[in-house]
Amino acid sequence: MKDDQLRQKPFYLSEFDVSWVKETRDGLSLEEKVGQLFVVVQKPFSPEPEDLLSIKPGGVHLFAFSPDATKINQQAKIANMQSRSKLPLLVTGDLESGGFGGAVDGTNLGMNMQVAATGKPELAQAFGKGIEVEGSAIGFNWVFGPVLDINYNYQNPIVNTRAFGDTPEVVETYAIPVVEGVQETGRMAACVKHWPGDGMDDRDQHKVLTVNGMPMQQWRETYGRVYRSAFEAGVKSVMSAHIALPAYYEELGIHDVRKQHTPGSLSYELNVKLLREELGFNGLIISDASAMVGMTSWGPRHEIVPQCIASGVDMFLFTADLKYDFEAMLQGVNDGIITEERLNEAVTRVLALKASLGLHLERPALQDLACVGSDEHVSLAQEIARTSVTLVKDTQNVLPISPEKHNRVLLIASGSEGSLFTENGAGGSGFEQMLVTEGFEVVRNYHLKQEENDIDLVIYVTQKSPSFMQNSLRMSPEEAGGIFTWYSTYVPTLFISLGNPYTLYEMPTMPTMINGYNASAIVQREILNCLLGKQPFIGTSPVDAFCGSALARL
Repeated sequence: MKDDQLRQKPFYLSEFDVSWVKETRDGLSLEEKVGQLFVVVQKPFSPEPEDLLSIKPGGVHLFAFSPDATKINQQAKIANMQSRSKLPLLVTGDLESGGFGGAVDGTNLGMNMQVAATGKPELAQAFGKGIEVEGSAIGFNWVFGPVLDINYNYQNPIVNTRAFGDTPEVVETYAIPVVEGVQETGRMAACVKHWPGDGMDDRDQHKVLTVNGMPMQQWRETYGRVYRSAFEAGVKSVMSAHIALPAYYEELGIHDVRKQHTPGSLSYELNVKLLREELGFNGLIISDASAMVGMTSWGPRHEIVPQCIASGVDMFLFTADLKYDFEAMLQGVNDGIITEERLNEAVTRVLALKASLGLHLERPALQDLACVGSDEHVSLAQEIARTSVTLVKDTQNVLPISPEKHNRVLLIASGSEGSLFTENGAGGSGFEQMLVTEGFEVVRNYHLKQEENDIDLVIYVTQKSPSFMQNSLRMSPEEAGGIFTWYSTYVPTLFISLGNPYTLYEMPTMPTMINGYNASAIVQREILNCLLGKQPFIGTSPVDAFCGSALARL
């Protein structure tokens, strides 16, 4: 990697910074260079936590799975690791929905699709800025977002509300301001994903190799377009995922079917030929999580670990076994799978990213955590919610509702959701209390009959959002609580989706459908305000909520 590349977008390093990168790299032992290739994470629920710093990694990742992952505790963990590390650490987080992804008491600002539903790019920039402010205060300096995927396939189980929309125009309009908001102060790097583009397949790369089946001309006009826009905006990193792009190999004259389906995370052609040489990306490439079946199904782990770096990826995300993966990477260097030139290039980009964030100048001091969950960010979350709630249809003209017209309400709610990105707020208790406060009588169990029912309105509230714990976004009979009895032919019925915006695919004749894109209490409050007529439905769906069905529009 040439010095001039370090001075250019997206690093923009000074002569002092360039000297630090080169001198630091050249002063590292072989083992220390290999350590810099890893972003490590403590495995959830592990009875014997690994010493993550034992391999002297380039970065660490923190999840906010458990109740004790508070902003105070997360900050303390990060500060402790930074103090023990020879080189400053890149600290990564899944802050896709705001500070909530970094700490359980962070602000759930919203989901990407929710932001796009507001129709206000300025809110997208404020959203990105909110992520940076809360994340930086805790100690994060690298966020794995925003998502550049395009929701072409409404049955895709993992993108869904994590995408901004189902056209490149929508994704470009809202994702780029998020990048700018995240990177505005220079303290945090954004990472666009999932290269070479998710949203085409109906499968999940966590469980299987997934495929982007677009012809290359169309790919360049869609996914290629939004990635170019992100690079022009100066995004510092790209996540190379376990997604194949067979058409590119065909274009190169490579007709071997297995070779054509090489996942992006292991593909020299996609990372070097397409991403770097054609699209001109000069920043850091990191793999997606290396325990996903989309990667592990490709070959023995001792082979795919070094192949990832040899294919043009600069950092390897997570380990199956810390010592094993480190030794496999080191062996890959010793065997020449990773050349000395490739190793030095990758380490140079790792150090350049650190320098571009100012991590080499001084170890970050503990920041005031008052901004995490602050009134200002709660207000931003409320504004995003207020302007995003979307009335998809109301063909029965049941809205607005009121205690006078609909005194007794049967509430059916589903909250068995394992999403990493939104609060589990669809159990119904919170929404029930809101209804009661407004003067409704709410029942949760009632056997409806065709006639002579003591029920004035049925409200369904479900959360089906992207989740690594679920097999699909579809509802089961148990979760739906009787959805297969079509109550809308008995009494007025409305359906509120707090996640998946494509519910009409499964129930096209549901007469009233509202999409909220997020299960937070803030969103539920704004939805009820709209139902009551206290405020208008302002949101505009960034996707085809009717899933191409003419019946669903009736």
